[in-house]
Formats: sequence, C-alpha cells, structure tokens
Amino acid sequence: MLQRFAPGLVLAALLAALPGCTLLQGTYPGNRIKDALDMIDVGVTITPTSQVSFYMASLSLITLGAGQVEGRYYGIGGGDLGSMRIWYNHCGDGAEGREEVGWGDGWLWRFGGYDLRNPETLDCQNVGLAAISEPPFDARPSGRPT
Repeated sequence: MLQRFAPGLVLAALLAALPGCTLLQGTYPGNRIKDALDMIDVGVTITPTSQVSFYMASLSLITLGAGQVEGRYYGIGGGDLGSMRIWYNHCGDGAEGREEVGWGDGWLWRFGGYDLRNPETLDCQNVGLAAISEPPFDARPSGRPT
C-alpha cells in the first residue's frame, strides 16, 4: 500500500522543500499575509514595572496624550503576530505630535528587532494637522494614517 503512495509523497516533499526558508517571507502569499497583519494592531502589553501611558491618534490628524512604555506585546502588531518586545514613545497636544515605535521579532518574521541607540531601527512619524506633512528625518517612516 505504501508503495502506491510513495511517488506522490516524495513529489509532495520535494515541492514543499523547494521554497526552503522563504515559504512565507519573500513570496506572494507571504507578502499578502504581511499586508494583512500591517492593517491592525490589537494586543496587550505587559511590563515588568508599573508604567503609565495615555495616547490617542485619530487618523494621524488629532493627537492627544503622552507615554513611554517598554515591555512585551502579545497579539497582532508591527506587521507580525505573537509575543514580541515593544518600545514606544508618543506625545501629542492636539495639533501636533510625535510617534516612535520599536517592534521586536514575532512568530512569523525576523526584522531584527529594534535598538534604541540606532534610530534606523525605529518607526517614527510626526502626526497632527500641524506636522503631518513633515517627514521623519531620523528613522524609518511608519504607516500613515495610524
């Protein structure tokens, strides 16, 4: 019985092995999965110490609040899902604000994480009606609108 299915199993194994490590990353289906994960951030952040943050950004036009938090994020966020390190520093006064976010590696992708000493590893953007046209000169741009 196994002899009858052996050629099909061997062919299936070879086809599955061809993409190698790029089964998700760098392929059309992988890019569509990444696009879908970029559309929403929903999760819970847990920190080892008490930290307070209140921040709201409505379509990147009206921002209000402030906060700086570093901890572990569980959910969908930063274009990935699972458990990942997160750092964010947000502030806004209603008319203009600034967002800086560092995402660690989740379960699907390996971005390399973030390093607070290297702004190139952070997603940054100016937000608010007074600042939305200003480019972030010091790091990677985030998606707009938030």
